[in-house]
Amino acid sequence: MDNESGIEEKFIQNGVLLKKANATYISVLNAEGILTFGQCIKTNLHVFEWKPETCDITDSESLESGWSLVDPISRQPSPQQPAQPASIACPASTVSGTGSSPNSRAASEEPATGAPTKAKLSIRVFLRDLKGLETHKDELRFYNHDHTVHSVYLFRQTSTSVLLQLLERFRCVRKSTHRKNFYRCIDDPDQDKLQKSFSELNIADIRARPRPRPYMDMLSKLANVQQILPIHRPASQSTLPGELRLSNLNARVQDAAADRHSTDESHGDVPVTDNGETNGTETRKLAPRPPVHRGLPLDAGTWEDVKCPNGSISDPERVKEIIFRGGIKQDIRAEVWKYLLGLDVWEHTTQQRDERRAHKTQEYFQMKFQWLTMTPTQEHNFTGYRERKCQIEKDVKRTDRTYEFFAGDDNPNLAKLQDILMTYVMYNFDLGYVQGMSDLLAPILSLVQNEAESFWCFVGFMHKVFANFDIDQKGMKLQLEHLRVLLSFVNERLFNYMRENQSENMYFCFRWLLVWFKREFSNTDIMHLWEVLWTGLPCPNFHLFVCVAILDQEMDVFIDGQFSFTEILKHVNELSGNLNLAAVLEQAESIYLQVKQTLDAASKESHHELRKIIGEQLSSSEGGTTGNTDEDEEDEEDSCMSIVNERSPEEKEILQRKLDEACDLSLSYMFF
Repeated sequence: MDNESGIEEKFIQNGVLLKKANATYISVLNAEGILTFGQCIKTNLHVFEWKPETCDITDSESLESGWSLVDPISRQPSPQQPAQPASIACPASTVSGTGSSPNSRAASEEPATGAPTKAKLSIRVFLRDLKGLETHKDELRFYNHDHTVHSVYLFRQTSTSVLLQLLERFRCVRKSTHRKNFYRCIDDPDQDKLQKSFSELNIADIRARPRPRPYMDMLSKLANVQQILPIHRPASQSTLPGELRLSNLNARVQDAAADRHSTDESHGDVPVTDNGETNGTETRKLAPRPPVHRGLPLDAGTWEDVKCPNGSISDPERVKEIIFRGGIKQDIRAEVWKYLLGLDVWEHTTQQRDERRAHKTQEYFQMKFQWLTMTPTQEHNFTGYRERKCQIEKDVKRTDRTYEFFAGDDNPNLAKLQDILMTYVMYNFDLGYVQGMSDLLAPILSLVQNEAESFWCFVGFMHKVFANFDIDQKGMKLQLEHLRVLLSFVNERLFNYMRENQSENMYFCFRWLLVWFKREFSNTDIMHLWEVLWTGLPCPNFHLFVCVAILDQEMDVFIDGQFSFTEILKHVNELSGNLNLAAVLEQAESIYLQVKQTLDAASKESHHELRKIIGEQLSSSEGGTTGNTDEDEEDEEDSCMSIVNERSPEEKEILQRKLDEACDLSLSYMFF
């Protein structure tokens, strides 16, 4: 894809913070921008370009960018500095004077008139003008040839390894053997031509040609000498004629070569994992996708049938199976959601359920009371709380305002939405609030409507997607990696196309995974999809199969249109509101059954990663984890919580007395 600056783009990353540059760019330091790597069309040289974003994506009304949904790091405004001369992109480094002539520097620092300064500021540097690149955590540092720092960038939305892997693939950098995390820059304008020449070679024809065998050719010539000059040897030296010994040797060598050739051909079709291991030939023999049809939703009659006289649910697994096949009817959806999300317990009687709800309601308002009674001084001294509160207030104003439940000014439901999110901050302050959570809460509140019950349903949902909102995005990166593994196994053609177009990182699916397709379907469809996913059937990672099903449906669009990463991202965003949920779910289940049947027919020692994705339990000898597992960590956390919760009756009485006393005093001071 060619942009206006004459660069054929090969890599684009939003949300890259400019941490260090020369004084010309002080007005955009700590500002987010777009880092582009590509090839200059005129000079055929590789070039980096950074330019600030024209708008604040996180605070935008649309939030169309999937990356903008997770931004746990508070934005720091750029220092207020007087306007600096704008930089005009030129074929030289515009940040450092090293390696550029005075004339070129003067040209690059000439101010652009008639436009805002910040909008015109951009940093462009050719790869050949850099000594190398160095990574430090999420920072990427550019070095001049005199070993001075050219500029420093902070990758806030992804890792620098993605860019470095791309540069190594294009042979633009070479990792240093003496300096850790340092990559030397190399740039040859004829490099692409060389690669193109290799790509045009017909490798199959070359491999089919007989390889030169100088040793065997020499033996053959020596064997022919006997026909001209007969050599008489004693019969005792050998019982086999020379021609026979030579023919046997030729046959053995040719058989070995044929074996090597057949081995090469057989392994040539076997996918290779990142660690260099082959997955086995069975990965190429996928089971056929069985036809799948959706069933009828869970209705009031069936729901009453599974209820025991005491109010407990007799067969929860059957209920989940029906929900997975067809969803839930609207008239009983709110009641069933409370079971799926953990507010109600399947085995509880009616009395136990009512007691649990009353206890949970009391607990909710107790936590709500905590932040409602926070004094202005407390709030002023509590930066983390204040930032979360500010972000919640901004997000609530733009969450699902097109739906009737949240439409209009001074809507009391918006106040409920904000109160629940603020109470969740007090419930789980380690996580607090991250953009995207309001999207998950809104459908729950619009259905359940009761404030306290909606809160606890939201808590149950967050328990399922908690890892999506990690500050380091570890959970999201793991899901994207699992999606990459799954797609490479199910649809190798599409995966290979994405890999050729630097799209195999699956970043365009980020928004899907973060808020579980909330922005891709209507409110009615998203309720149906979520309740299907909440059942945990047929595996905990079924949402990944939904991603693969959508990509599988769009494969011809990507390949026939020769989409680059940017065009794939744009097309994926445009799918919002244009997907058929029933068709997607049918295809997702069909793909799951295909993978399951393929793995059942394969060796138990293979495809460990895929088996983990579909939820198969692996022993340590079969590639399972050793040491502390997630369950062990949960047990440790539960044991810590049990110590906190184990209060003696005397301690509980003292705590309650203190609470009552504090409430009485606070009320008395309100009236006197």
